[in-house]
Amino acid sequence: MSDNRVIGIDGGLPWRLPADLAFFFRQIEDCYLLSGRKSYESDQGKEIFQDKSFVVVTRQKGYEPQGGKVAHSVEAGIAIAEADGAKRLCILGGGEIYRQALSIADKLIITEVHTRIENGDTFFPDIDPQHWKEYKRESHKKDEDNPYDFSFVFYIKIE
Repeated sequence: MSDNRVIGIDGGLPWRLPADLAFFFRQIEDCYLLSGRKSYESDQGKEIFQDKSFVVVTRQKGYEPQGGKVAHSVEAGIAIAEADGAKRLCILGGGEIYRQALSIADKLIITEVHTRIENGDTFFPDIDPQHWKEYKRESHKKDEDNPYDFSFVFYIKIE
């Protein structure tokens, strides 16, 4: 997310950060994925969901994601993943899915992109410090491939 919490514009990411993409793919190895429909259908979704077990959360009746399953709520998606024997579930967004899942999650891994995006239309919810504790941060400077300073930030639920 950007400094002003933006995570999307017009169904896509508002930046290109190859280091973040590589980090993301390392984090979702061996994960069962849960995603909202728009994130699943995004340009980056085509690569993310290949060869993965996943469930797409959507309100659309009759929706059939190619190679995955469908649920009509985050809770139902989690139940599907559990029934499939998922050992680790990674929730990939978008904004509304994150908002619904924040109370259920036990760990957050956030890439903070140190810039402000003024035309964003999708936002990450507030991370309440009464419920979440940052336990690790890896900060990186922009370089020729990554146009913004960024940090990988790890949180654990403290309730």
